[in-house]
Amino acid sequence: MVFKWLCFFFLLTTPLWANNAFISENKINTYSHFPIPTFKETHSISAQEALHSDKFQKEMYDESQGFSQNAYWHKLQFSKNLTPNSERILYLGLNYYVIEHLDFYLFHGDQLQNSWTRGALDNWNETSNYKGIWIPLPLSNQQETTLLVRKQGNSPLLTPFELFDKNIAEQEQLQNQLLWTFIISSLSILLAHNIIIFILLRQPGSLYYLNLNIVVIVALSIITGFSRWTFSEELSQWLVENIFSIFGIGAWLLFRFSLHFLKEIGVPSPDSLIRKYGDGIFIVFFACTQILSVKTSALLFASLEIFMFVICIYWGIAAYLKGFIAARFYLISWVILIVGSILNTLIFWRILPINVMTQAIFPIACLLQLFCFSFALSDKAKQIERARKMEAMTDSSTGLPNRAYFFEKIPKVLIEAEVKQEKLALIMIDISNYQSLSQAFGPAKADKSIYEAINAIHTKVATMPEMMSFPLPNKTSKKIIRTTTKTIVLFSKAPSQFKEQIQYIQIALNNPDLISKTHFRHQYKIGSALYPTQGHHLDKLYQNALIASQSVKYSSGNWAPFTNNLKSNHAQQIELITLLTNDLQHNKLYFEIQPQIELISRKIIGGEVLIRWKNESLGQVSPGEFIPLAEQTGLIYQLTNMMLKKVFLWASKHAQTLSQKSLSINISAQDLLQEHFASMVIEQLNSHQLHANQFTIEITETSVFQNSDTVHHNVKQLHQAGFKLAIDDFGVGYSSMQNLIALETDELKIDQFFVMKLINDLPSQLLCRNMIDLSESLGIISVAEGIESEEILTLLTKWGCKVGQGYHLFRPMPAEQFLKLILDSDPPLSPPVNRA
Repeated sequence: MVFKWLCFFFLLTTPLWANNAFISENKINTYSHFPIPTFKETHSISAQEALHSDKFQKEMYDESQGFSQNAYWHKLQFSKNLTPNSERILYLGLNYYVIEHLDFYLFHGDQLQNSWTRGALDNWNETSNYKGIWIPLPLSNQQETTLLVRKQGNSPLLTPFELFDKNIAEQEQLQNQLLWTFIISSLSILLAHNIIIFILLRQPGSLYYLNLNIVVIVALSIITGFSRWTFSEELSQWLVENIFSIFGIGAWLLFRFSLHFLKEIGVPSPDSLIRKYGDGIFIVFFACTQILSVKTSALLFASLEIFMFVICIYWGIAAYLKGFIAARFYLISWVILIVGSILNTLIFWRILPINVMTQAIFPIACLLQLFCFSFALSDKAKQIERARKMEAMTDSSTGLPNRAYFFEKIPKVLIEAEVKQEKLALIMIDISNYQSLSQAFGPAKADKSIYEAINAIHTKVATMPEMMSFPLPNKTSKKIIRTTTKTIVLFSKAPSQFKEQIQYIQIALNNPDLISKTHFRHQYKIGSALYPTQGHHLDKLYQNALIASQSVKYSSGNWAPFTNNLKSNHAQQIELITLLTNDLQHNKLYFEIQPQIELISRKIIGGEVLIRWKNESLGQVSPGEFIPLAEQTGLIYQLTNMMLKKVFLWASKHAQTLSQKSLSINISAQDLLQEHFASMVIEQLNSHQLHANQFTIEITETSVFQNSDTVHHNVKQLHQAGFKLAIDDFGVGYSSMQNLIALETDELKIDQFFVMKLINDLPSQLLCRNMIDLSESLGIISVAEGIESEEILTLLTKWGCKVGQGYHLFRPMPAEQFLKLILDSDPPLSPPVNRA
């Protein structure tokens, strides 16, 4: 496996270096191999004076390449361009980026044509895109062309100049940017990978290693020259000034990582001096870098490298001899990094020349070292993740996929079926005598009986090829999902035959069971619904199958397929309203939160509060089913009041944790028609000592309301109290500019109907982009719902959408899980894995 990945890595990098090697053959000259006329500046002189100076000597060149407090001048002279009526431009390149002050002066004869400032601590005033240090040299047809270079700084004044024709120079510049892009993207991918590992493992050693990834990116940006490409000029200058402090931080992070990585096997021993006082060595080094010269700091860092190499290799060998197999990856990583660092130091001290190969040594060493550590940690992370997923996605007693699996994985199945234009049938089996069994024999024997019945059904279904299989994290598959204690579901891929399929399954259900020497047959209800004709998404499909199963009357059989008549059946609605009323009275509804992120930074900025209802007899009821009924019957007012109380109470208990996050609460537009609605909300808020600016009130766009004085009064009161108002599901209901004005809207939520179809549907793209532009024009925050893929996320960010939510980012979660999320993992998101 390691060999395969290393081969992939070298295959990926070989074209870069090969291309560089090819281009280098087309260079006009490389001045790192030949001495350039040079003189040492003893007092400040102008470029014009330097041009006429007779102190330039080639013998001074070697001296000018080391540490020095003096400034040096180089002179490069070019003959007249002998080709008439044509302009020839050469380009001078320099791939050494830490000279603090570096100036170039171009003369045609005695006339100064242009000048450039390219020092690491200088302000470049660059107007074009940064491509490194490149100086264009147009050759004169009439006179000699002279380029003067002045350099001064505390670092080695290495100037390995190279000359190129224009075409070759453009290729070299592009090659530089490809190299930088490769380094940044490779390290960013590794960093994202390591963030995931850290989230999974939660080990302090992983935290040090995670920070080391960041330090390596910064260090490489200085060494390879892309710091000005990725950071501001001021920050780039600060990084160069503190280059050895940054190197020291990297060494300290490696030291601390090593201590934690090897801690479990007692290497080094807990009582060793290096474990107790090792940090002091780095503190002394950091202090020295602030008060001593760069040359002295470089010597100290070279000593620190040797010290780290010796002790860490010794620790790694000792750990491996103790049987700690993971130490082999630790040793490989250390050898790679130390060799790369030592070779880079040799370049810094002019022992090795600067060329394409030596320039690539340290980046490759860093990438390989980080890769080896990541490989070791990812193996462990995979094992942890596999076990966690298996536990989260399966029923512990039967090993079947559970409710979480159903709502997370099946939406993907339905999407694939839609793409392939496949028809499916959801079959729901409810073993309805569970309660009576528990009362008669006790819950343990009832559970065992249900378990045996479900296993018998699965054994039967396993022989039916037309039934869909569901893969599990442990690479096995099942054909039944257990959504509740007494309910299972399965999917038929041949809905035209599902009547015969159900009859075949009933054979297992009709077999008598034995509990405490008592023979009995299970009572059960089977409901079915067809996809996509009777439900184009999972909630609707599940809901319709549930309605069908609950409509079963034993006098007419145990199975009822869903029909539109069942959906519109008044008795079913009355039952639902009755159960909702009862659960409202007993305060049984609850809420979950779907995190919302700022798209440009991918940081969690808050969440949308989503009402949930799990009834004892119906199970989980979709909000799309009970909220319209609540609005029709007037229960919506009680529902809103109850949710506000729950949310405000919860928020007050966690006020400090939520102080920097916003919460969006859905209400019905009918709530705004209550005369004292705003006063009630404000009173509840004040009773819990909360700040209104933490909350956004969302009004569903699909609910029509009149532009009445009551609405205006409530809106005005809520705004004065500090609440923000948003229109939810904008664009699919009664979209109106009047609503935007009447509500004095702060946020506009673009409905998922448009967002989910952005990639392939041009009208959705047009409407979505117009809504974002409208929001921008009105000073309203645009919020996109239903972000289902990274492509959609990228497109929305590009268009300027501010905030987003969706299953590609985070699915709705319990309130306590939301608290844990914002406490434990509030960095910008890598690609997220949460999906339902």
